[in-house]
Amino acid sequence: MELPLIYRGWPRAARRRAVAEILDRVGLAGKEKLRPSSLSGGEQQRVAIARAVVGNPTLLLADEPTGNLDSVTGQSVMELLRAVHKETADRILIVVTHDMEIARSFDRIIVLHDGRIVGEEGREGRINAG
Repeated sequence: MELPLIYRGWPRAARRRAVAEILDRVGLAGKEKLRPSSLSGGEQQRVAIARAVVGNPTLLLADEPTGNLDSVTGQSVMELLRAVHKETADRILIVVTHDMEIARSFDRIIVLHDGRIVGEEGREGRINAG
C-alpha cells in the first residue's frame, strides 16, 4: 500500500501513518503484514479501496466493486466508497456497475449500451434519453 506514496516522495513515517490510518478506517488495523491470499474476499476489496484512496486522489474509478461479494459485505464496501467520496468536495467517484440498486444510490447515473450513452438520470429524474 505504500508503493504509490513512495513514488510521490512521501517520507517513510508519513507513509506508515497514512497506511495505518486508512487500514484502521476500513476495519483492517493490525493486518498490515498479511498477504492478500490470507484475507477474505471482502477484506481484499477493502484493501483495494484503501490502496486507491491512501494518497487522497481527486478521481476514484471503481469497476464492479461489489461483484464477487455477498450482499452484506457489498453494502459495507459501498458505504465505505460513499464516505470516502464525500470527504473531499472536489473528489470524483465513478462506479461501473450492472446493479441498478447500487447505481440508484448515487447522484447521477449514465446508462451505456454497446459503448454509447443511452440515458442519464440525476436526483431530479431523467435528464435525457438516447
